Order: sequence, then C-alpha cells, then structure tokens
Amino acid sequence: MTAREQLIAWEDVYDQKGSSEIFMEAMRDCLQHHMEHNAFFKKYMEAEKVNPNELQTEADLKRIPPIHANFFKKYEILSVPMEDIVEHATSSGTTGQKSQMFFDQDSFDFGNAMVKNEFRHFGFLSEEPTNYLLFTYEPAKVSKDLGTSKTDVGLLSYAPVNETFFALRYNGQGHDFDVYGTINRLEEYEKQGLPVRIFGFPSFLYFTVRQMKETGHRPLKLNVKSMTMLGGGWKGYADQQISKSELYAMVEEMLGIPAANCRDGYGSTEHSVPYFECPNHHFHIPVYSRMIIRDVKTLEPLPYGEAGFANFITPHLTSVPAVSVLMGDMAVLHEAKECGCGIQTPFMEIIGRAGTSKGKSCAITASELLKR
Repeated sequence: MTAREQLIAWEDVYDQKGSSEIFMEAMRDCLQHHMEHNAFFKKYMEAEKVNPNELQTEADLKRIPPIHANFFKKYEILSVPMEDIVEHATSSGTTGQKSQMFFDQDSFDFGNAMVKNEFRHFGFLSEEPTNYLLFTYEPAKVSKDLGTSKTDVGLLSYAPVNETFFALRYNGQGHDFDVYGTINRLEEYEKQGLPVRIFGFPSFLYFTVRQMKETGHRPLKLNVKSMTMLGGGWKGYADQQISKSELYAMVEEMLGIPAANCRDGYGSTEHSVPYFECPNHHFHIPVYSRMIIRDVKTLEPLPYGEAGFANFITPHLTSVPAVSVLMGDMAVLHEAKECGCGIQTPFMEIIGRAGTSKGKSCAITASELLKR
C-alpha cells in the first residue's frame, strides 16, 4: 500500500500522533507527484526552495508554500490529463466568481472514503431506510456541478434512501426556496416514522423552523434516530444568524430531533477534506489534514488561541496541487483538551471571512433566495 492508501485505511480518523509518519510520507509523495506533473507547481516549489524529501516532521509543513483559495477561481492547473478527470465541482451559485476543483478517480475515491470513515466514527452509518431533506440546490443543468449539491447527494449513500426532497427547487431558470413544501414534506416524514436526515445550509433549516413557530404550527415528532449535518455557513445571511445551540434547541423543539444528533460541517471546494462536529460541537482536525493559522500580515504561523488565516494541508488530491491552501476564512486553533469530548486532536473555530468586499459563495447566493 502507498502511504496515501495507508492513511485512508487508518482505523482511528483522529489519531494524528500515531499516523504522523504515514501522513508525512503521503505528503512527500503527493508533493513529488505534483512537481513531476505540474509545471506551475514545480516552479513555485523551486522558487521557495522547498524539496519534498527535506520535509521530515510536521514542523516542516509550514515550509510548503500555500496557494490562496482565490487562485482556483481563475486558473485550471491539473496534474493529470483532463481525460482522467471524473468529477468537476464548482463553489458558487448561479452568479459570482467560482472556484473549481477537478477530481481524478483516485482523488474522488479518497474523498468519499474520508466522509464515510468520519460518519462511521460518529456512528452515523445505518442500514435502516431513511428519508432525506436537503437544504441545497435541486440537481439541474445549472446546479449539477455545485460543490454543495455534490456533497449532499454523496451523503445519501450512508443510509438507504427511502425518499429525497430538495428544498431549493429548480424552476427552469434558477432556484426557489420552497418553505411550505418543505414543511409539508416534514409532516409526511413524521407520518412515515422513518429516520430523517437533514443536510445543507443552516439558514434554510432555521427559516423553516422559525416559519413553523411564527405560524403556530404544531411541533413535529420525527424519529429520534433522525439527524442533521449542516454546512455552508450563514455568510450573506449573517444579519439573522443565531447560535448553534439556539438552532439545535429550535430543531429539537419543532422537529423532535435530539440536539445531540444535530451537527454542523465545514468544507470547501478548494479544500475538500470534511470536518464534522464532535458531540461537543467542535471541528477537530482528522488524520487526513493538518492546519496552520497564519498571521494576516506576515503569514507566519501563530500559536494556539490566536486568530489568523486558515491554512489547510493535505495529500488528498493527485489531480490538482491544492496541497497547501490558504483560505479567506479567519480561524483559531485550539488544543484538544479545551474540548473534553475525548478526541485527541486540535479543533478549529471559524470566526469569519476576511476581506473588504462581499464575495459570492454558495451560502451567499442561497441566502438571496430567502431575501426574495
């Protein structure tokens, strides 16, 4: 097995200490691959005087020159032939500047395995027929390549599908948020009594349960095995954002889903390693990646507890050299002991998007549907 294969087969998805040597070997192999097959990346590494073979410990990861996430909005730089690409994902809605990511079969399989392994870790794999409510874009010609739609549809594979309902309905030209259709479908799911899994933007889930409360709708009692796995953030709808604890309490009150089964997720098209909340609602770093917080002025690494740019490092992709990606997100990295859930890896706190202009993203575009 290659180091990347060993990493994806590692039994404990949060055992960074035990998997450290394999992670570093996978990183060296991945960097070498991109330097051999990508002229841009080879020149970039050579300009920064970085030799993959010299990266021996995790302390050396900071030497890998990061590529800003915005780079992928303008450039397509593949490390494999285009005919080897099996999936193509974009990050934004129907407007705005889009990031793109390309996946060959190896990268695509690695990504699916990461999600499945993390679902297994948290006990979310099931063989019981399940109803799905997706607060994301209904697949159509316009939306079929959106990263959010691909992610959410991919999550349907971890419990057998009984029925699926997309809350953002395709109308032939764009998407509309069907709040009343969503509530009607939840009523039907209650009658059926099967577990329900809710994925997608948290703002739409909030809008749904708030609509139920404001119109005096009776609380529903969905199967107690139901769960939520949200993602995409509130971004352009931040003026009505509430805390996770408030949202989870409303979901438990109006839908009957235990707050302990409500989880948030973090990910991006540019860095597609999945991050799922632990039972204490923190995003721990899995074995598939490492995180550095960089100073916003100097880009030097910062210690635990200080805010800066999120820099994610992973050997996930062989298709595109998104090995070390500098995000526009501001974040803080915390020591594992600050959580108390038992997971022994650091966890991140995303505190906002840096910048002076409002960038278009899936969640921003989606929030505009609510405002309409």
